[in-house]
Amino acid sequence: MDIKNINQTLVNNRLNDSASNSPKGNTSPAASNASKDTDKVTLTDVSSQVNNLEKQAAASSIDNSARIAELRESIKDGTYQVDAEKVANKLIQTEVLLAGS
Repeated sequence: MDIKNINQTLVNNRLNDSASNSPKGNTSPAASNASKDTDKVTLTDVSSQVNNLEKQAAASSIDNSARIAELRESIKDGTYQVDAEKVANKLIQTEVLLAGS
């Protein structure tokens, strides 16, 4: 699953589930209009936060091309060294952030 499209995929799945669970016997236009008047969407705090973060990420103008070029060159040369402790600390920080949400 493409992580960039995870929110849209979740929305589509919920819409499909909602459509498949709706009563099929009542298809009159009046019933259709009545359901449109009572439909309601409620976003959770997490989905609102994700939406805000996506907007911030799209609006950011960080240029990492020089750093990426450096990393690619050191990987190609075989001189790139992974700092396992730093990676582990970042993983722990991520888990703490996700668990707190």
